[in-house]
Amino acid sequence: MLFRSILCKEDICIPLHNIYNCILSTGDFPDFWKMAQIVPLPKVSHPTVYKDFRPISLLFHLGKLAEQVVINKLKGVLCDVIANNQYAYRSKVGTTDAILQLIDDCTLDLDHPNSKYVQLASLDFSKAFDRLQPTILIDKMLSYGVKPNILRIIEDFLSRRQQCVRVNNVLSDYVDVSVGAPQGTKLGPILWLFYVNDLDVDGFKCVKYADDTSFYKTVFRPGIDTVSQAILEAQNWSKENSMLLNSDKTEVMNILINHRYEYDDEVFICEDFSIQPTNCVKFLGVFIDDHLSFSKHIDEIISKCNKRIFLLRQLKILGMNSSGLQTFYCSNIRSILCYAAPAFYTLLSDNDKIRIERIQRTCTRVIFPDLEYDERIEKLGIPMLNDFLHDLCAKHFCRIASNPCHPLFERINFNQCRTSSRRNATIYRPLKANTQKRAKSFFNFYMTHFNNY
Repeated sequence: MLFRSILCKEDICIPLHNIYNCILSTGDFPDFWKMAQIVPLPKVSHPTVYKDFRPISLLFHLGKLAEQVVINKLKGVLCDVIANNQYAYRSKVGTTDAILQLIDDCTLDLDHPNSKYVQLASLDFSKAFDRLQPTILIDKMLSYGVKPNILRIIEDFLSRRQQCVRVNNVLSDYVDVSVGAPQGTKLGPILWLFYVNDLDVDGFKCVKYADDTSFYKTVFRPGIDTVSQAILEAQNWSKENSMLLNSDKTEVMNILINHRYEYDDEVFICEDFSIQPTNCVKFLGVFIDDHLSFSKHIDEIISKCNKRIFLLRQLKILGMNSSGLQTFYCSNIRSILCYAAPAFYTLLSDNDKIRIERIQRTCTRVIFPDLEYDERIEKLGIPMLNDFLHDLCAKHFCRIASNPCHPLFERINFNQCRTSSRRNATIYRPLKANTQKRAKSFFNFYMTHFNNY
């Protein structure tokens, strides 16, 4: 049996090896591997119009292996070219780090004695991946130093594509597609990183996650609008790159600590484009309010958890054992509370920490209704929720501190003059903070925590 398996591997691997080498040498990507079936996945609970669906391309699996071969060839250029403020589709970074950069920058800027507020613009591009222009992409990748033989493969990969729509195993007719990076491919997201890499505005800080982009800048004079420049330049970039900036979903928010400098005047971008500042922006699933209290985010996740607690109760009624109920809680309820916790947990008020702890109290009471809270968590073998979140944040800090290649590594200040004396034996040197927000920010808090540990 083992001998047959070895022969089978050789029968498959050798032809595939020859096909992939042929793709690399000729630059021709097989047309059959570019024929996609589009499956519309709903983006909302009750979709009613086509915009409520995300088109996902289902492609031949051998084509995805070929895409991975191309990605491997692009990795060197990708690491050298893509800016550190782009967190999507990169190894060992994710949405938590993108949100963390935004929050850390805001607390640092607000800590300046002369700053009044930070003005933030959260941009939204309509159907960004579907509007990608292959000719513009190839020109950009050529300027970044991608080898011509790889560019030929990418150009062929994006040309002569065909797709149909599949709903309930019913297929439409195939149509030709001349633009866009197909969602559902492995190569598409990597190509988008090259495409959006030059979206930048001088004088503004920026954080990106795929097509989610935010620009922000400190304002030192009350009542001054600065972010309109960034939105206008982003709009110009959109026109040059055949993108469409969605004015209805583009948001502006003024983040401040001192209530004396509240500024809610309308931001005028151009004659037919103006934005009224909001007091809360949703960025990568986290609700960021204009005072960085995250109370709105806690309201949202508690509301979401309460709906799932109902399901937990139903599972209890149906007779699920305590082990199964615990698994449901940890995977479907606690995971909501943990998402992106390093970005906001240290900034929560004591009252909000009590509110999220109450969720775990309720869930454990459903599992063991006759025991006290301390007894319930001991029997389940889980820590208190706030202890769990604190440890989760501490581990995230350690992962960043142990990885010099991490985009956020430079935000950790190591004690370069560390000695054996007790006075100078600390590992880190957190900067002096002028405000409580900065003192409680993620990096300052955990540098101080581990120095006192």
